[in-house]
This record gives sequence, C-alpha cells and structure tokens, in this order.
Amino acid sequence: MGHVSTVPGTRAEASQRVREAIVAAAVSIVARDGVAAVTHRRLASEAGVSLSSTTWHFAAKSDILEAALDWTAQHEVASIAAIADRLGGAAFDPTAWAEELADWLVDQVTDERDTAVALYRLQVELLGSEGARDVHRAWGEGLRTLGERVLESSPTATPELDIRLVVAALDGLRLSVILSGEETEWLRAAVRRQLQALLM
Repeated sequence: MGHVSTVPGTRAEASQRVREAIVAAAVSIVARDGVAAVTHRRLASEAGVSLSSTTWHFAAKSDILEAALDWTAQHEVASIAAIADRLGGAAFDPTAWAEELADWLVDQVTDERDTAVALYRLQVELLGSEGARDVHRAWGEGLRTLGERVLESSPTATPELDIRLVVAALDGLRLSVILSGEETEWLRAAVRRQLQALLM
C-alpha cells in the first residue's frame, strides 16, 4: 500500500482518506497474514499513516476488524450492483445472469482472492459480535434489494427465498475453491446449473 494522498481538500475529506487507507491496509494484512497480524503499528506502516492516526480512528482492534468486514461486504454488493446495471433495462435473463455471475465467481477466487480470503477470516474472527451482525444484516439487505430489482420481471421467481438460495450457493462455491485450491473450470457449469434449477 502506498502513502495516503496529500491532495488538498477539507479536513474531513483528509480524515476520511486516512480512515479508508487504514481499512484497506487491514484487509490486505488479514488476507496475507491472518487476523492476529493486525496491530496498530502494522496498520500504520502498511497504510503509510502515523500510528496516532490508527488509534484515533480505531480505538480497539475489533473496531478495525469490523470496519474491514464492512468494506469487504460493501465491495461485494457494489460488484453485484455493477452486473445488475449492465444487464438492467430488459426482462430477467437467467442465461445472461449465469454467465455474469460465473465470471464474477471466477474473479473472486483468482484476481479477487485476497479480498475473499480476508472476508472469510474476518467472519470467523468476529462471529457472534454485535458489530459483525450489523454488517451482515446490512450486507444481506443490500443483496436482497438488488435481487428484488433484478427478479421483479421474472414470472417464476420467489425473490425472498430465491435470493437467499443463490447467495448461499455462490458463497459455498467460492469457499470450496478457496479452501481446496481446486481449478475453476467447473465453476461456470455449476453456476449455470444452479440458476437454471432455481430460476427457470
């Protein structure tokens, strides 16, 4: 990670940039070295900010980890939203969605693997904490809102249930590949079959 930009702006904007750099550094550290490696000193070095900045923005380690989990969750919702935007304006097409979600899933276990690994490590570490529950509720609501928008033109979908099933299946496929280190050729066929079974 590079040092925080010194581009002029308001004090609030500069503070927000520092906070974002710290959170991004936490995600990177968790992905590479695990949750135990996250310390204020390590974050300051990774983010290119002062040690006092990390303690000012995040008094406790749990606060940093919850912010990092929230970042990974928002990143996922934004990625799916980008697909919805690309495919929007037309009737729901399960085949097109299967291809897009297959591409997304392959990206998750290749180019975006570090972020996905951080996501799972953070979920395990924060299991049961109120902050993590809040993040998961907002994350689920974001995905459900997107799913309802996408499926509103589908005559066969039951959005509330189908969205939960699709999200759970994609999550399971992603975790399976990350844990096993398997190749990804079979993922596309798995996503197509999953969506055909649920939504066609």
